[in-house]
Amino acid sequence: MNESQRQRLKLMAERFSEWLEAINYSPKTRVNYTRDVKLFLAWLSENTALNSIVEVTPAHLQQYQIALYNFTRHEDKEAATKEKAEPKRLSVGTQANRLAAVRKFFSWLLSEQQIAYNPASTLQLPKQPQRLPRGVLTKTEARRLIEATPTVKPRDVRDRAILETLYATGIRRAELIALTIYDADLQTATLRIEHGKGNTKRVVPLTQSAIAALKLYLETARGLFAREAGQVRLFVSSRSGGPLDDDDIVRIVCKAARRAGLSKHVTPHTLRHTCATHLLKGRADIRQIQKLLGHRRLSSTEVYTRVELSDLHEVIARCHPREKRK
Repeated sequence: MNESQRQRLKLMAERFSEWLEAINYSPKTRVNYTRDVKLFLAWLSENTALNSIVEVTPAHLQQYQIALYNFTRHEDKEAATKEKAEPKRLSVGTQANRLAAVRKFFSWLLSEQQIAYNPASTLQLPKQPQRLPRGVLTKTEARRLIEATPTVKPRDVRDRAILETLYATGIRRAELIALTIYDADLQTATLRIEHGKGNTKRVVPLTQSAIAALKLYLETARGLFAREAGQVRLFVSSRSGGPLDDDDIVRIVCKAARRAGLSKHVTPHTLRHTCATHLLKGRADIRQIQKLLGHRRLSSTEVYTRVELSDLHEVIARCHPREKRK
């Protein structure tokens, strides 16, 4: 491809990103899809003799899929210089995500009448192994994580409310960021999620601990941060007074984990997994957990029903005739 053709592809990728925004894809998904489409277009430019996107065939997409499967990289430059350093392959999840972005891109091109047929319509994504969520906290660890954050300084009051809300409801990080002051009804002990995944809506209950933390935050801390008139986001930055972003929430959770002295890698999603796991072990119905988490498919929730190996060890030690301990 010449420079003019490459610039045309770049413009297509930008228009695709704008379309994703127009149909209300989450900011994170838009960034990831746009990046992955640009990677595909760069591969197309460097590895084929095509002059236009309309020339892409299913065979080209199969070649790209194989290229993703065979792609290897070193973790860092130092590792690349070591003789025994083994290059890393792309995970199955990363491969699937990149192909999903390409499939969505060609679906958009077809809807825009940029192509006559969709060469990605038969593209099959690699099957991902179903794994248990990693790093689920125990009840003791979850309590330590939350209670390690004091409620003296205004910023800590806000962070404590965030931790309590994440653990109480299992909501996603993006859903937490999008909350407004009108979404938290402390009288009815509910939280309204207006911008769930796939632009879905749901109402989830709040625990008494979460209600107390939110009430303290709203009464004593939020007004110190939200200095601009018209700011309705529930959780706001102590620096700018504007909405928190993804990195802010990650930092808050990581800081709490350090304060609690937890050795596990803890992220906002860890609290989502932990909430679901603790509810299930408390004998909550799987469909109730599905509704709480906002899963469209029950299969997404059923991952929590798989028995962990540590639980099996305990069962064997307690019940097996050859292992039963007195």
